[in-house]
Amino acid sequence: MAKLTIDGKEIEVPDGTRLFDACREARGGRDLPHFCYHPDLSIAGVCRLCQVEIEGMPKLTIACNTIVRDGMVVHTTSKRVNQAVTQVLEMHLINHPVDCPICDQAGECGLQDQYMDYGLYESEVEKTDKVLKKKAKVIGPHVILDQERCVLCARCTRFCEEVTGTGELGIYNRGDRAEIDVAPGVELDNNYSLNTVDICPVGALTSRDFRFQKRVWLLKSTSSVCNGCATGCNVRVDHEGGRIYRLKPRRNDEVNGPWMCDKGRMTYKDVHREDRLDRVLVRREGELQPISWAEGRQELLGAVKPGGVGYVLADPGRSLEELVLIQRLATELVGEEPMAGGVSDDGHDEGDDLLLSADRRPNRKALAWLDFAEKPAEALAGELSGASGVLLVFGGDPLAHQALADAASRMRVVYLGTHRTATAEAADVVVPLSMWAEKDALWVNKQGRIQRGQRAVLPPGDAREDWRVLVDLLQSIGHDPEVAGLPALRRLVAARLELEDENLLNRLPEGGYAPPRLADAPTGGR
Repeated sequence: MAKLTIDGKEIEVPDGTRLFDACREARGGRDLPHFCYHPDLSIAGVCRLCQVEIEGMPKLTIACNTIVRDGMVVHTTSKRVNQAVTQVLEMHLINHPVDCPICDQAGECGLQDQYMDYGLYESEVEKTDKVLKKKAKVIGPHVILDQERCVLCARCTRFCEEVTGTGELGIYNRGDRAEIDVAPGVELDNNYSLNTVDICPVGALTSRDFRFQKRVWLLKSTSSVCNGCATGCNVRVDHEGGRIYRLKPRRNDEVNGPWMCDKGRMTYKDVHREDRLDRVLVRREGELQPISWAEGRQELLGAVKPGGVGYVLADPGRSLEELVLIQRLATELVGEEPMAGGVSDDGHDEGDDLLLSADRRPNRKALAWLDFAEKPAEALAGELSGASGVLLVFGGDPLAHQALADAASRMRVVYLGTHRTATAEAADVVVPLSMWAEKDALWVNKQGRIQRGQRAVLPPGDAREDWRVLVDLLQSIGHDPEVAGLPALRRLVAARLELEDENLLNRLPEGGYAPPRLADAPTGGR
């Protein structure tokens, strides 16, 4: 351990700690001014903003590239330091366009923040002397580059070299003509390109999807879990006025670190798709017609009763709480055999070795925990051909498989879901449900880690939270799970999983929890 004094405060940190991190600790979590430093990338030392004064050294030194040593005495706010930072900022601003009113980064810009702390001076550089560079250059399907705003921190180039290993971005030319760009004929088109927007400290790299959509200071943020695949990246949902505008990664070193994939970022669009279900639909005279929630509830309760349901299909896109209730309902209605946890053929796509999983279902691990088997479409079609009565479907789109659609054509289909899928179009009763961003729910990622997502926006129209509909159905058939709210429901889930602490799921740690007995449970069927 090394003992040192920073701004008059004595601290002790492990040997090998970078002085930048030690200064953060001594300053109560407040970073030194910086552009190029990033805790998950190599040290570049190019912005020169994090200079500090170390007693015994004749010159200022950059803290990011300095390792602490025992006995150091460091000053981060001396007159020499403040003057140096101001001069460096002036150099960065010489050729900056200062177009903050039209910049998407305004409100979360490192250059703005540093200027408010260390700038507020009158520049002596005439506007006509500025070096002009390219603006609004499309460099990939998701990212736009504004070279004039760039401070050449090299975060984006290091990310493409060190994290994705794709190397699309580089720094070209020299002196004040140096600029970030892609090589001729190359696009920034890897699965993680939007992370360069996240780590850009200014507005040089912006998202084509979010561009000019909403000022960031109007957005509210809610912590949740990405439902795009089985990795379960922790995310921040930025929303305003009942609409989601973007997803940003939320650090969880056990799951996704500080990153997330581009495909996951775009899953918010499904929440606001035009084919979202927002009314109960009932088939009358051969067509699906909207009815009120009160009427729809009676239709649902009339269809879902013992002796009337022949088969129950769920989908691993349902939350852990919902799957537990669905399994209990299915057992009460049809016993253990005529039910399945969805179509095993569905929800698979290309993945990679970083974060994007080939398993596109967020909760498939939970099915294995519950011994709730998925089955191939052909096998399910064979089982449905011998069933009669009501086919009760929770989520997914199983009837997109022609064999299943043919087998279900003799049954009355009741679909509880979120979009007008092929299954919804084939159904006789359609009940709208909430999506992942519209409810508090638990998700089990491929590691076997239980994580909590929080509601960011309200569901549209008459769409309801799944667990409330399921409890209503259970009570209507004489089985009261005694669930008065989410805390009671999560105690029921904990009992189903045989967790020692029945209240564990009500006080999950920020990064989630992997029960030792269940974390390595095999995926698969019963």
